[in-house]
Amino acid sequence: MFRFLTRQAFKTAPRPTTRLVHNMPVGLPYTGPPSYDSIIRRLNSNVDPQSFSIRKRQQECKARGEFIDIHDIGKERFYFDASFPTVNHETLFPDVDHETLETKVAEELGIPYLSKATEGEAKEIVSVAHAYIHGQNCRTIVPFIVSCDNEARWVFFIVNNVCPLTYFSAQTSKALGFTGNRSRAGIKIGGHPTLANVASENSHIRDVNILGIDFCAPYGVYKVEDYEKRQAKLYFLGHGRLAHEEPELQ
Repeated sequence: MFRFLTRQAFKTAPRPTTRLVHNMPVGLPYTGPPSYDSIIRRLNSNVDPQSFSIRKRQQECKARGEFIDIHDIGKERFYFDASFPTVNHETLFPDVDHETLETKVAEELGIPYLSKATEGEAKEIVSVAHAYIHGQNCRTIVPFIVSCDNEARWVFFIVNNVCPLTYFSAQTSKALGFTGNRSRAGIKIGGHPTLANVASENSHIRDVNILGIDFCAPYGVYKVEDYEKRQAKLYFLGHGRLAHEEPELQ
């Protein structure tokens, strides 16, 4: 049941003229070596890593004498901007780009973006992926180890269940050692074989990684999102037949 403030409470509570940035919360989010276990422990820390990172950036802005919007203090609120149109299946992501993934998201997840993973970690097959909900536009972002030939990197994907294809950013493609606009096999995301697609040079999704239907559907990915805790999980329930493979005869 919702509780509302009484009229008397409204009369006695003074209305502040300014709002200060609160002190940093006691303690720190869990920090460990890049691994799936570290992600789980960080997202379940007593100190919320996203709120911690936001407050840290705000205090840094305050120390530099920069303007801080009082509405942005603390955990980011949900905000949906309907002014951005869509082009075919490519949803615009004005709030996320390569710099966002490399700075804010990497800080909140506690893992350097596109950092190298070991061969052993790259072989691990993920059955439950732990993700989180980033920013005011509620982007579900999931970190996976992506391997291509002898390269294995930590890649952050935006989960997009309206995009038919999985796309790698130009920066990710370069780090993994493949370029061009053609699809390429021999890629594994979280240990699961898939195709790699690179957006064209003039595409507005060229600086982000998109986890699309072509990856999620064959593996029966089931997504659960908790907007209160700003966390999400991706369960792999399918058998993983790729879309380009011939179905087996019964």
